[in-house]
Amino acid sequence: MTIAIDLVLATRPNASTGIERYAINLFRAMRSQATNVVAFVDDRSTVLDDLQDGSVIKVPGGFRGWLALARTAAWRQARPRALVCPAFPPSPLLIATTRTPVYRIIHDDFPWTRGQAMNLRGRMLFKHAETRMAPRYRDIVAPTTLMAESLATILRRPVATIGNAPGIDLSTAPAADRSQPGVIAVGTIEPRKNYAAVVAMADALPTPWVVRVVGRSGWGPVAAEWESQLATRAGKLEWHGHASDTALLALYQHATCFVSMSLAEGFNMPLVEAGSLGLPAVCSDIEIHRRVAPPWARFVPLSIDANALAQTVAEAAATPPAADAVAAYRHQFSWHGIAQTLLARIG
Repeated sequence: MTIAIDLVLATRPNASTGIERYAINLFRAMRSQATNVVAFVDDRSTVLDDLQDGSVIKVPGGFRGWLALARTAAWRQARPRALVCPAFPPSPLLIATTRTPVYRIIHDDFPWTRGQAMNLRGRMLFKHAETRMAPRYRDIVAPTTLMAESLATILRRPVATIGNAPGIDLSTAPAADRSQPGVIAVGTIEPRKNYAAVVAMADALPTPWVVRVVGRSGWGPVAAEWESQLATRAGKLEWHGHASDTALLALYQHATCFVSMSLAEGFNMPLVEAGSLGLPAVCSDIEIHRRVAPPWARFVPLSIDANALAQTVAEAAATPPAADAVAAYRHQFSWHGIAQTLLARIG
């Protein structure tokens, strides 16, 4: 019998944040180590079309398709002995109508600790539905010890640590060209990412510095005002939206500094990607950044003013890390190890 991975929502078109990338990469790594692993994906998706071995099962997509997954002929034919949900919670209908053990990876305590910044659908799915279904999960794991400890308190049950890794294949990155000063910031345009600080920094950086933001439009006042922020800062602030992996890698490799001023994170995959590519980094001084940032990262308080942040970025960009330090940092994060750990937990 098979181990199924629910990627229905993680593969819907134009939706590629950290949790979607995590889910897809985890499936690829699990598939490379076990022959009985399949993934249910949105039938409009092409992200796994390179796999032609029967391990990718296309089903009706979107939220309706995700909700009705257990009612599909594909689900019945697969007869999964375990379901892994590495991005989104399982369908409540699946929990109610099947006895398939669910192994859930929860990335962040954000829905419970700062849920007021989420839209209504996000709160319903990631907080209210998740809380009700969590007692039915066979196992819950989190990418970091910090999140595992917090989620264990919130959900009142054990939560283990499984690890995390870069969301894109860094081996395909082009050669670095850091000859022109530029900042890259990566993440959905939403309140938790604290883009107000990034925009203010863009104003404070001298010419020819450019701040390039990569991430889909999200929610909250920052998303509503984003177009006007861009319009008044032409030449200083660029938005690359939902960039492909190839485009994102090129932007990393042409930047001279990575910046994250997030108020909270479950892991911050872009920070790890940037560090693994040898970028100088400046990030907000929050606990998760202290745990996952590269050793050369510079930490700044959330209260820092725009001029001081701009100065720190310029100083960081002027002192790139040594090659051996980059290699050592990159070695810490492996999809192979995460998949191996999860397969062992499923048994």
